[in-house]
Amino acid sequence: MDIKLNGVTKEYHHEDGKVRVLDNLSLEVPSGHFVSVIGPSGCGKTTLLKLIAGFDHDAKPSKDIFMIFQDSNQLFPWRTLGSNLSYAIMKTNKGIGKEKAAEKAKTALEDVGLLDFYDYYPHQLSGGMKQRGALARALAVESKVLLMDEPFSSLDRDNKEIAYALLLKIWREKKLTIIFVTHDLEEAKKLSGQILYFEDLNGKIPV
Repeated sequence: MDIKLNGVTKEYHHEDGKVRVLDNLSLEVPSGHFVSVIGPSGCGKTTLLKLIAGFDHDAKPSKDIFMIFQDSNQLFPWRTLGSNLSYAIMKTNKGIGKEKAAEKAKTALEDVGLLDFYDYYPHQLSGGMKQRGALARALAVESKVLLMDEPFSSLDRDNKEIAYALLLKIWREKKLTIIFVTHDLEEAKKLSGQILYFEDLNGKIPV
């Protein structure tokens, strides 16, 4: 699935007036490509991802696009890992039953090495496992585009390396389109063949 933005501007209203976060921003990512977008904290990278995901009130979210956030607590704490995935599957595929949803959830968890934790609750999982669970949920609902907002920033070095290898494996196998936001150049180099600098995409960096 291609991603294309052309001359996008986004403003927020504050007590002191308008703040322009995106200014004439353009971005094009062909289907199946893995692109890292790099820039300093607070420059508008997350706003960019949310806009693509359809979280803006002017857009409509699509099940084909899935966003994974920096915060590892993205799973419903009152549901098991398997139930989190099954719930997402049934919400995005209205005709699917519980048994079929559970099968798809198990397949996705197996893809990320978490099948043995199907009945675990989020509080029983490590931060790295929660992020892998969020990735599994994206696979379970058969998303075509992954938007990732510094998802591994809270992980230690060893867990980051595991997460990198897993993400690259899944990207190649599933032929996903991935936009990976980070402020870490070394991380961007490890993950993607193309690195885009936010300054080049955005007409103006907010101060």
